[in-house]
Amino acid sequence: MKVLRPPTRTLRDLLPTATMDRLLAAGSARKYADGQIVQERGDTNAGLAIVVAGQVIAGNVGLDGSFVISALLRPGETFGEYTLFAGLPRSHTLWSQGPSEITFIKAKPFARLFDADPAIARGLLTLTLLRNHEMMEFMDAQRRLSLQVRLARLLLASVEPGTASASVECRQEDLAFMLGVSRVAAGKALKKIQAAGLVRLGYGRIEIPSVQRLKTMVRDADLLTLPTASAE
Repeated sequence: MKVLRPPTRTLRDLLPTATMDRLLAAGSARKYADGQIVQERGDTNAGLAIVVAGQVIAGNVGLDGSFVISALLRPGETFGEYTLFAGLPRSHTLWSQGPSEITFIKAKPFARLFDADPAIARGLLTLTLLRNHEMMEFMDAQRRLSLQVRLARLLLASVEPGTASASVECRQEDLAFMLGVSRVAAGKALKKIQAAGLVRLGYGRIEIPSVQRLKTMVRDADLLTLPTASAE
């Protein structure tokens, strides 16, 4: 399964190297095979986990068999903060996408490091706000934008800046899972984008002949007023 997500800053990017090293040294590292479960929804063990290598997918399965992907976690990213600061159970099932390595830091050693080094609090706060911003943007798009535009935004998330054309390795069912819609709905929306000449659908791959044209389609559909400073 392929998950598309734009590059974002991680805890590794936000912390001094020495602080990150102390966090990793305080935990225990575990390696996972492709598809192996890392945690289950509802787990209550408190602690912080840091992805050291590979990638981890977060999602949930409904009683009706429906499945929605919520996040892709890359090296340097974390999970488990809810259990430490809010006493809440884990909200998603996580599994490894390809081989991965994750360091788990239990609550007590984490608390000692957290109290001793203010950089950890600043880093986690910044990371939480970045995630909140990403979530709010996603929720706004779900309410305002058509499925065609949301699919286009998702495809563009995997394109490197300055790229004129792109080839995105992704199946239609993967896109459907990421947006929480049926494969049929995703397929119909993609065909409409293809009919406009903005993408070409292949086997397990979607070609974007002109990244700029696809960006223009998204821009023209996503009309928002710019925030203005309030007068005092």
